[in-house]
Amino acid sequence: MAETMDRRKFLSFAATSVALGALMALQGCSSGSSTPATPTPTATDKSGSISSNHGHSITLTAAQQQAGAAVTLVTSGGTHKHTLSLTAENVVAAAAGTKVSKETSTTNGHSHTVTFN
Repeated sequence: MAETMDRRKFLSFAATSVALGALMALQGCSSGSSTPATPTPTATDKSGSISSNHGHSITLTAAQQQAGAAVTLVTSGGTHKHTLSLTAENVVAAAAGTKVSKETSTTNGHSHTVTFN
């Protein structure tokens, strides 16, 4: 089944593509060293896996990962919302590919565990 691309994913992809194109053009103009630079991996939006899920989704955006600051995310979907607080350390770890699991707020008598990576 093909994954659909919403507006946020499209804009993130477009911005990443433009930035990568500019970086490649600038790299061609560099002077001096003949050693090629090691490319930095480009961050992409990460969707969290939600325990006991019943229609929620949650995303840590590429911009949030690159900023490396604490964030509070809000679930979407379902008939109610939950919040998830990530420390700067959690954001940096998830961006680096390390598994991060945190508990959401309690709403309607329940919470969820969200896992990135």
